[in-house]
Amino acid sequence: LPAETIEKIEVITNPSAKYSPEGTTGIINIVLKKERVKGYFGSVQAGANTRGGYNASANINYNVGKFETYASLGYRSMRGIGEESIYRLNSDNTELYTLSENKNRGQNVFLRAGVTYNATKNDHFYLSAYGMTGKRNFFDTTYYYGDAIMYDSRHRESNSLGSNLGGSAEIGYKHEFGENHNIDISASYNTWGRENEDIYYDRYIYPLYDSSAYQKQVSNMAPDFYNVQVDYVNAFNEKFKLEAGYKADIQREGSPVSTYAGATEDNLELVEELYNDFIYNRDVHALYATFSGRIDKFGFQVGLRGENTKVYTQSLAYGQTVNDVEPYVTSDFDLFPSAFLTYQLPNDNEIQLSYTRRISRPFGGQLNSFVNISDPLNVSYGNPELTPSYSNALELNYMKMWHNHLASASLYYRNTDDVRQRIKYLGADNVMYTTWENVTFDKSAGAEFVVKNTFNNIVDLTTTVNMFYYEIDSFNYFIPEVQKYVTGDASSDFSWNARLIASVNIPKVISIQVTGRYNARQVVAQGYREPGYSLDIGIRKSFGDLSFSLSGRDILNSRKMHNISYGEGFIQETNSRRGGWQVGLTVTYGFGNMKAKKNPNMGGDSIQVNDGYSEEY
Repeated sequence: LPAETIEKIEVITNPSAKYSPEGTTGIINIVLKKERVKGYFGSVQAGANTRGGYNASANINYNVGKFETYASLGYRSMRGIGEESIYRLNSDNTELYTLSENKNRGQNVFLRAGVTYNATKNDHFYLSAYGMTGKRNFFDTTYYYGDAIMYDSRHRESNSLGSNLGGSAEIGYKHEFGENHNIDISASYNTWGRENEDIYYDRYIYPLYDSSAYQKQVSNMAPDFYNVQVDYVNAFNEKFKLEAGYKADIQREGSPVSTYAGATEDNLELVEELYNDFIYNRDVHALYATFSGRIDKFGFQVGLRGENTKVYTQSLAYGQTVNDVEPYVTSDFDLFPSAFLTYQLPNDNEIQLSYTRRISRPFGGQLNSFVNISDPLNVSYGNPELTPSYSNALELNYMKMWHNHLASASLYYRNTDDVRQRIKYLGADNVMYTTWENVTFDKSAGAEFVVKNTFNNIVDLTTTVNMFYYEIDSFNYFIPEVQKYVTGDASSDFSWNARLIASVNIPKVISIQVTGRYNARQVVAQGYREPGYSLDIGIRKSFGDLSFSLSGRDILNSRKMHNISYGEGFIQETNSRRGGWQVGLTVTYGFGNMKAKKNPNMGGDSIQVNDGYSEEY
């Protein structure tokens, strides 16, 4: 989206029944400007970074008469690196070391266009489309050492070649009965195809001889998404408002994978027992209604959302058709209530109490029972019997505003049933298996503090500190394939994280922003994650319509993951890093009539992104 079209970005930690309850970390709501500039405006942009990546894009908006149009075209070339090391100590005192280094390359072309036709002051028709095509190359080298394997050492190279082709289209109609009284109807289609060819070369080093082997996996993912949505808003007066709507999310996906093996790359033959075609279909139909109002100093909003979900999965072996395998089908109906109460205190103080119920559904990759052998000593597969996880969230928020200052404090409690996490177990020949399971119950309670200070309209500081107690219950899960139980002890700890964003904006001179993050140690199923921190910086300088942005990502080279996991017969330490520090430069040139008379006919829009922005590190 061009920055000129965005009015504000809201982070909603506890969204109401109006929004999809999918996910656990809230949503980002991108609010577009209600009034659009007449005439034309746009920008061109080019950038590069020290990793060898570069990009270029251009966008233009042209608004005349009853028509408002936009188009953008972009190209991006990506370069990345990563590494991972694993140390495993088995109960028989044997050890395994693995070290992986990888590089990835990719190129993508993006195209986006749209038009809004304001037929009357109250009737608006809109159409938009987006397309993307590209290629990707991922190269990984892994070394294996230790007395837990039957050879002196092992060297595996994997080369992954992939291509992407996808797009989306949306059509809609919005009718305004009056101010704050409207109905918005839209339908969209999305398709994202991805073809991959992965080639693996293994070299085994024994005391008296060496041997080698080749494998190749060919996969073709082709998910299709269909969406229909109706939203109705009616503000009866300045105090009371009703919102209601319907949404249908339909997903169809097939992902056949063929595996070939041989002594050399030229004599590969299909391995029928490793063939898999996973079919994943999901239908979600939802109805919602919320009612909000204000009586004197009290404000409220109550809502209810009902969702009917049907999931259909099949895992087909070589030669099988959909008629040969009994599908795994689940059908559920869930209610998701929400309630918000606010009270306006004297001197610009406000307090709010809220409750919501949310859901986290398993996705296709977690449900696919296909065994991933890309690393034969660390094998992973999905679980088609996974069920959704349900969460309850209760928050108490307090906010105080002064001139150029804001402070807020939140107390919260969340619990989740049927927590879905990765579990590990040691199989034959010291092979580590990883799968997904609804293992247990967890709960957390904590406090979050946000302080925003502005000094002389030049320095802006935003400090966020989140402190919480987390507890995860014990579990005991039976693995039929190896006839053993995977167990996990109950664990709990106190953890915290913090973020500081410091911005310095000297008008007509320079803008600087520094962002620092810290995440303390946190427990997970079968282990814990060690602390981590990172630091990013950005500098912007403008010369009229031309601006230069210099960014430094992970300038301390500290963004990484360090996990400790344990189970029956093993303890394992994993260190991984991707990207590393890099510096990028972006040049932007803006053009057009940005100060022309505004069009009063266009209503505002919003875009919701589930799960918000979540950092993996």
